[in-house]
Amino acid sequence: MLLKSDLVNFLFLIGFAVFGYGNYIGQVDGLSEGLIVSSMAFMAIILFYLIDTLYRKRVGYELTGTYWLGLTYIVTLIVSLIVALRGGIPGVNPGNLLLSSVLVLSSFNAAVIVLFYNRGDPDFDFAKLFLKALGVLLLVNVLGFALGMHGEGHNIEGRVNLPFFRGIYHGAHILSVFCLMLVFYLRDPLRDPVRYFILLSIMLGGVVLMLGINSRLSFLVFALLLVIIVTKAARVIKGLYTLSLFTLPLLLSFALLVYQILSLPVFVAILKRVDKEDVTTFNGRSYLWASVGEWAWNDRTGLLFGNGFKGHYKLGLLELVAKMWDQPHAYNMHTHSTFTEVAVAQGVFGVLLLYVLFWRGFKFFRSNYIEDTKLAPMFGGFLYLLFIWQIDIVCYHTDIGHAVLFAMLAPLAIKGPWTSTKRPMVG
Repeated sequence: MLLKSDLVNFLFLIGFAVFGYGNYIGQVDGLSEGLIVSSMAFMAIILFYLIDTLYRKRVGYELTGTYWLGLTYIVTLIVSLIVALRGGIPGVNPGNLLLSSVLVLSSFNAAVIVLFYNRGDPDFDFAKLFLKALGVLLLVNVLGFALGMHGEGHNIEGRVNLPFFRGIYHGAHILSVFCLMLVFYLRDPLRDPVRYFILLSIMLGGVVLMLGINSRLSFLVFALLLVIIVTKAARVIKGLYTLSLFTLPLLLSFALLVYQILSLPVFVAILKRVDKEDVTTFNGRSYLWASVGEWAWNDRTGLLFGNGFKGHYKLGLLELVAKMWDQPHAYNMHTHSTFTEVAVAQGVFGVLLLYVLFWRGFKFFRSNYIEDTKLAPMFGGFLYLLFIWQIDIVCYHTDIGHAVLFAMLAPLAIKGPWTSTKRPMVG
C-alpha cells in the first residue's frame, strides 16, 4: 500500500533534480518557464498537504520559532523584489516576481511537510533522503553532460560545465555539500567492504568533477572542511561559527597568502589557474566587494532595510566594474556574494536574520554531529554553506543554494524526534 509519506518522500527525492532542470529551461526557453518547472516537485508536496489538511491535523501545530524566523527572512527577500518592481529595475515584472516568490518559499515548506508526514516513523532518516536527493540532482547532471549538454548561462570552455545548474560554480558547491555529507557514511570498511568501496568511489568521482569545474575557492573550502571532519577536529575546535563570519574580510586580507598556497605544486597541478592578479582579486570579485564596502562605509543608503532586489543597480555601485569588464549594463551583474547581495537588497535586517538562522543551524547540526545521530551527516554540508555564502551568490534568491540551505533548516523548523536516534554502524 502506498503511504502518504512515500509520495512526499519521492517528490522530495526528485525535487532538486527538477529544480535543476528548471534552471536549464529558464536559460533555453525563458525565465518564467524555468521558474515554473523548478518549483513543480516542491509545490506538488505543498499542494498535496493543503488538500490533505481537509481531512487531518495541520502542520502549524508543530512549527517552531526557527520556522517563523526562516519565513521572515524569505518575506524580506520577496519584499525586496516588490521594491525592485516598483523602482523599475530592468528584468523584474509582476509575473517573474510571483513565480520567484513561489520558488523561494517552496523548498523550505516542502521539506517541513516531508518531516511532518514522517514524524511517526522511527526508521525515517532525513539526512539520507536529503543526500539521495542531491545525488539524483548530480546524477542527472552527469548524464546530461555525458550526452553533450552544458549550461547555457555561465559557461567556460575547457571546464566541466554541468547543464542543470545556473552557474558553473554552483555545480562545485553542490558537489562539495554532497561529498562532505557522504564522508559520514564512510565508516567501518571491514563490516561491509563492498558498500564502503562503492561510496568511496562515488565520493572520489565527485572530487574529480570538482577539479574539472576548477573553482579554486570552493575547492579550498571543501578541502579544509574535509580535513576538519575526517580528523574529527570539528568536535574540539572552538569558534568555527565566529570564524565563518569573517570569511570575506579574511580572504581579502590574506589574498597573497591564498596565492602562495595555490602556488604550491600540488595545487598548480590540479587547479592549473594560478595567475597572481587573478588569484589575489579572486577573479575580479574583490572589486565588487570593495564597491559594496564603500557603500556601507560612506553612503549607507538603505543600510538598515535594504534597497530592494538589484539594489546595487539603483545605487550605481557596480557601474565602474561594469565598464572595467566591458559589460553594457550593471543590472544583469551581481556581487558574487550572498552576504553582500542581501546586505544591499535587504539591509542589515536581512543579514542579521541569516546570521541567526546559520547560528541555529550550526549549533543544531554540530550537536547532532557530536552525539552521532542520524542527522550528523548534515553537519558537513551545512558547514560548507556556512563558509561559502559570504564568497559566492549560490545561496541567494532563486539559486539552488537557497533551496538547499532552507531544506536543511527544516529539522529545526518542526517539532519531532529528529535528534534522538543514533546512527547505525553501516547504512
